[in-house]
Amino acid sequence: MWISRYFMTFIIYSCMGWIFETIYCTIVTRKWANRGFLYGPVCPIYGCGAVAVTLLFQALNQNQANSMQWWQVYLISVIGSAILEFVTSLVLEKLFHASWWDYSHLPFNIQGRVCLQNSLLFGVAGLVIVYIIFPAVSTWISPVPEIAIEGISLAAMALFAIDGTLTVCALTNLNEAIRESEENLNQHMERFISSLEERRLDVSTRIAEEKLRFSRQHAEKTVKKFNYMDRSALKRVVKLRMAKHEKYDEQRVIFFEALKKYKK
Repeated sequence: MWISRYFMTFIIYSCMGWIFETIYCTIVTRKWANRGFLYGPVCPIYGCGAVAVTLLFQALNQNQANSMQWWQVYLISVIGSAILEFVTSLVLEKLFHASWWDYSHLPFNIQGRVCLQNSLLFGVAGLVIVYIIFPAVSTWISPVPEIAIEGISLAAMALFAIDGTLTVCALTNLNEAIRESEENLNQHMERFISSLEERRLDVSTRIAEEKLRFSRQHAEKTVKKFNYMDRSALKRVVKLRMAKHEKYDEQRVIFFEALKKYKK
């Protein structure tokens, strides 16, 4: 079935993308960097890009595909990767108020979602994929029987679905914990303010101090209750991207600070 072959392509290139990102980021940061949105060794954005390239070349006839110059492939890779990366960042931000990459520190970036340097590098990667990796992978997959392709794809699809479910559950658990923390904070502050007014102390300064103290303490206790899988998923977030006037922004920042400090 053609869907199985596309999914196989998606998984293969997602794994390759994870290997590339993990090695590159580990070298740059000089510490182990488990890249990607999911638990498993996959970066779905690379798989999506590979499937898009496959569909593009299939849409062109053989003569058109063969007549494409290397610089045309390079430009398509640069522009296509930038669009894919930007859109993916927007979707993740909308769903989880977080980002798994941030280029704000690099020149010629757009909102920290894409940058010229990485887009140009993805262009080079596109050349390598189109002229070296893609033909090799196609040659390797072509002779595999359809029944084997379908079996492998179904198994991979099941693992991918489980991985995605666990990751989304971890992020959902965090959002629920943040909402609970905000409610507990409000209740605590009501009692705290009442006690200050009774003692006629400097209300404004003490309120700010107590609010921060209680929030940090509650966040650290809650993070310790998260299981290892939840903390692993949440630690891969590199930056929060919060909407203006978001109700839980302050709590979300405090929770991520607690996660970064938690080593176990």
